[in-house]
Parts: sequence; structure tokens; C-alpha cells
Amino acid sequence: MNALPTDLDLCYVATHGFAVRMVFQTGLLGQLAARGLRVGVIVPDAQDQNLVELCRRDGVVPIAYPCSPAPAARWLKSLRKYVVEDIRRNPCLWDKHQEVLAANARRPHKKMAATLGLLINDVVEQLPILRRWFLAAEQRLLLRSEVVAFLRQLGVRTLVATYPVAAPEPELLLAARALGLQTVLHLLSWDNITAKGHFQALADHYLTWGPTMEEELQQFYGVAPDRMTRCGVPHFDLYFQPPTPVESPLLQQLAGGRPYLFFAMSAARYAPGETAILAQLCEATVPGGALAGVRIVARPHPSALAGVMRDTATLDALRRLENTHGLLVSLPQMVAGSRMNWSVQDSDMHELVGLLRGAAVVLNSGSTVAVEALALGRPVVITSYDGPENRPYAQSARRLRDYPHLAKLIGDGGGAVVESHTALLAQITTLLAAPETGAEARAHALFRQIGDQDGKATERVVAALVRALPQVPGTGQGAREVPPPTPSARA
Repeated sequence: MNALPTDLDLCYVATHGFAVRMVFQTGLLGQLAARGLRVGVIVPDAQDQNLVELCRRDGVVPIAYPCSPAPAARWLKSLRKYVVEDIRRNPCLWDKHQEVLAANARRPHKKMAATLGLLINDVVEQLPILRRWFLAAEQRLLLRSEVVAFLRQLGVRTLVATYPVAAPEPELLLAARALGLQTVLHLLSWDNITAKGHFQALADHYLTWGPTMEEELQQFYGVAPDRMTRCGVPHFDLYFQPPTPVESPLLQQLAGGRPYLFFAMSAARYAPGETAILAQLCEATVPGGALAGVRIVARPHPSALAGVMRDTATLDALRRLENTHGLLVSLPQMVAGSRMNWSVQDSDMHELVGLLRGAAVVLNSGSTVAVEALALGRPVVITSYDGPENRPYAQSARRLRDYPHLAKLIGDGGGAVVESHTALLAQITTLLAAPETGAEARAHALFRQIGDQDGKATERVVAALVRALPQVPGTGQGAREVPPPTPSARA
């Protein structure tokens, strides 16, 4: 292993491919480095070729996290949603619990653990002191001497985490606080607060997307307004700037032609009927059909192409529709061999932006793409059904609209919800004829999510981080006691 850098002014933690997109796509870390700051980024795979090139471009030091996972970390992760949360009131976590209960016979131990977990949850709800004991014990287990030593060696002044629900980010945050360092939380997605469970570690300051995220931080963690800076979303800056030329055969094929619908798909475990919906849409585009002359473009979720959620069934179904119905498919450009979850090539974002910008209507069952489409002024339709099937609620895309983050977007007017193929065709027909339908409500929903839309989110993040730097002692010394986060009710 190469020697670790030292004397870093600021270090981001990017354990997820979406975090890499957020901090590199519009040059956030490069702008910090251009101000003369020594900047590092802690990642699970410092050999990821896309990441290596981005760091070289922006003058940033990639740092492989050297500390082995704590033996109890995985056990704590699986148990804590039953101890810390009121799991029956959190649709996202309850959904995950139900998924484990439905596991096949090859995983009886997981099914048994979930059943036991629910019993534990019932006991903790009656004896909340057990929750406080658990949180205190968890903090002690996550505050590891080797992680403290790692940060001390880096000499970092400010640590910025992006995904505090996944290892090793909580233990890095706790180690930084123990060293008296400034800590900042810059969340990579809109659903992190309500959908992922109570954070294992908190921070001194928070960079928020918009009003909704600020309200959630206040509601669940009691974060005071003066500890939050509303910045918007750095990689969304691309949406408010002139289009960037990109070499994309698919975009060239679509340019100047017939209108098209863009279906940004979710992972099949969340929306199992999306390929069936696509088949129905393709049938409607034949001569004489309800959507005659309209083209259909589909993009599978990155999880379908790599990792533990790899989904060959969905990819095979898309290929069949390509061959039989002329469906156009945009495959996320994954980084081959990367150990980072959902690591995509830097150029992939530009094709995604181009597809969203040119679409007549964007279809989605509940991912961040719904917000991205709003940022580009595109009408959004939420497909809250499963094609011709009538699946039970626990296995249906219908349940996604009850996830707090999507429910808020829909409630604010961010998308038209359809529950059948007939309703979908009717909504698409309306939006093709009058794309301004619902525009005022969509603008309101977008503001609620990301605040001002001036293309300057990256600048605001840089300014907020630079302002934070002088508040940090340069020695990295002076360990202090780390209090556990205060438990709070989940949405």
C-alpha cells in the first residue's frame, strides 16, 4: 500500500458510486483544491479507474480505507433497525423486513432472525431504556482505535461524510469527533434521512439539498437551523447549464426526431412489473396505437448491471423488447471490476442528462430521477402499478408511493400518479398535447427538494466548506467524549 498523505485540510468520504458522482461531476473537489487546499477522498477502492482519473484531473488524493471491518458491524447493522426504529411505522424499513420474511428455504436463518427482530422491537417499544443502552454500546463499538489512528495520520482538519448509514462512514465520523475535528454531513440522496434508518453518527454541520431535507434533519435529529447550509445538489448544476456535447449514438439517434418517453427504471425488487409496462407501451406505439409515432427509451437501474442486486432477467427482457418492438435502451456505463457500489463512468451522467432533457415525458416508479427530471423541466409520471399483474401490496410498486421521500414529492405536486395502463396512456396523451400541464406544481415540488435552481450549488458547497475550515484546530489533538445520537421517531 502506498504511504498515506498527511496534513489534509479536508477529506471527503465516498463509499458509494453516487457520492463520487456528486463530488466530482461538476468539479466540487477540484474547486476546493484550486483554492490551495489539500484535499483527499476516502474510498473503498482507490484503484477504481474512473475514480483515479477524476482525482488526477481535480488534484485530489484518493485514499483507500485501510481498516478491516469490525467483527460486530454487520450484526449491529442487521439488528439496529429492530432496536432503534419503530419499524412498523417506517414503510421503507418495514418493506425490508417483509422481504426477509418472504425469503426462500435456502435462507431460513435470515427469516428466523427477522422474526426474532420483530419480537425484540416489541420489547424495546415497551422498554425504551433498552434502546438507549443499545445506542451507547454501539457508539463504543464503532469508536475504534485503529480508525482514530488512521485519521490522526492523515492530519485532516475537516471530514465530510456522504452516507452515514453504511460502513465505514459512521466509525470515521465518530473517530473524527473524538479527535476534535470538524465534521460535515453532505448527504448523497434525498431518501437517506427517512428511508435508511437512524444514522449511527451525526456531524457538526450539514449541507442540505433544500427545505424538505432541512425539515427532516430538524424533525429526526433536532439539528438547529444555524448548523445547516442550504446548497442544492452539486451534480444537478449540469441541468441548469447549456448542454454539454457528448458522444452518444443513442442521443444522436434521438436528435431531431419523433418525441420519446424516457422510462428510468427502479430495481426490480421495488418495481417488479416495469418490463411488463414497457411491453405494453411498446405495443401502443404501433400504427393505429394510442402512442403511434412515439418512441420509448428505457434505462435500467445501475444495480441491475453489477453487485448483489444484479438482475439478468430484467436485462434479458429489455433485449427482447429491443429486438421485437424497437425499444431503445440506455445501459448505465459501469466501471468494470470496481469494488465500489454502483460505480459509473463519468461520461454516463452526460448521456443521462441528454436523455432527460430531450424526453417529452419521464416515467419512474420512485427514484431520484424523478427529481432530476423536474430539474430539467420535464413532466413526470409515477407508475404505481405492476403492468397487467395485480401483485400483493408488499410485492408491488404501489408501496413505493408510501415511502416518505416519494410521498412528499407527490404531495408537493412533483408527479402524476397512475395505477393502470389505461391511466398511464391517458396521462401521457395529456402531457404530449399540453406539456405545461401541472408545471406550477412541479416547480413548487422542485424548490422543496433542491431550493434555488441557478446552477450554483457546487459554488455554495465550496463556500460553506471553506467557511468551516478556520473553526478547526490544526493539530487534530484534544480527544473528547462522543455522546450517542439521540433516538427519535422515524417517519
